[in-house]
Amino acid sequence: MKALVLGCGEMGSEVIKDLYRYADLDEIVIGTRTPAKAEKICALLAGRNTRLTVMRADAGDPDMLVSLMKGVDVAVNSVGPNYKYELPIARAAIRAGVDLVDMNDEYEITFKMFEISREAHDAGITIIFGLGGSPGINNVLVRAAANQFDDVEEIHTAWVMSALDPGGPALSMHLLYSLSGPALTFDNGRLIEVQSFVDGKERITFPPPVGPLDVFHVGHPEPIMFSRSYPGIRYADDKATFNPPEINDLIVMLGKLIRAAGGPIHVDGREIDIMDFAASYLHQACRRKSGVPPEAALYIQVKGKKEGKTRKAFFSSVSRLAPATGIPASIGAIMLLQGTIQKKGAMPPEQCIEADDFLYGILTRRNLATLNGWIED
Repeated sequence: MKALVLGCGEMGSEVIKDLYRYADLDEIVIGTRTPAKAEKICALLAGRNTRLTVMRADAGDPDMLVSLMKGVDVAVNSVGPNYKYELPIARAAIRAGVDLVDMNDEYEITFKMFEISREAHDAGITIIFGLGGSPGINNVLVRAAANQFDDVEEIHTAWVMSALDPGGPALSMHLLYSLSGPALTFDNGRLIEVQSFVDGKERITFPPPVGPLDVFHVGHPEPIMFSRSYPGIRYADDKATFNPPEINDLIVMLGKLIRAAGGPIHVDGREIDIMDFAASYLHQACRRKSGVPPEAALYIQVKGKKEGKTRKAFFSSVSRLAPATGIPASIGAIMLLQGTIQKKGAMPPEQCIEADDFLYGILTRRNLATLNGWIED
């Protein structure tokens, strides 16, 4: 069997390493615009018969993507930012007839991913979108909680990202694109607009070493996903914060500057892409921070009914950002290869992944995450 991994940044490198260690593959093809970087990752891997092949790839070239995908059994998309490449890569997978896993965390593109589900179904393939940390692990944890109830009424997810572990430049673009302005949450049967890092302030205690922090509504796709996956729910939200919290304000401020500029800016006679400039500024500002733990954290609360009684299920988790994002995508790809995911179409994780199997995969990766869960009457 053969897998294709698109991208080899911080998240993609974790996908590559995990597939190499845990998947029963004859070959892993790495499609990237930086082959030298991919070669360095390959040099760190040894001990298995799985071939590692590096090929130059352009995520903006649909025909090249289809050519790379043909002949593989599963593809994993780790190319960012998602608002640029999510949909074109998914459409290439449909054309190639190849199952796909990605880590999409853009709420606007999520609507379009739902729209192509029929195309994916008719092509006989499975596209799992949003299988990273958040969305991803938290979606499967919500499914695990929902499985304990007869009816689900409310879903609350929250996450913390550390400035000491900010990911790569593409992630900074995503943060500025999706988390600096309007967002959506689900309340009383409809999606309503809120403001990222402004509305919905709530104090949540995350596992150590993160601890208690104020979180806010953010522009993530979980409320959209959950409103479709659990049609009877009354409420669903996703909240977040950076650690330290002043990064929240920086994201909002830079987002306003990007929207006000409306296009390239001119500095010393040179034309500069405002998003590139702002993303670089945000990334460097994060790197200069200190005095906070580098771990990211998740929190999930699901309220529902069991035998007529109201109960709440809770999960919490703490991990580093890159493995907690890349490894879930790898586990999803392995489940597709093993045939344990049969549903066809494009869908979020909770619609097709068996929670127990997935969480077993998470727990077998030593030191990936500290995971806790409990149910209260």
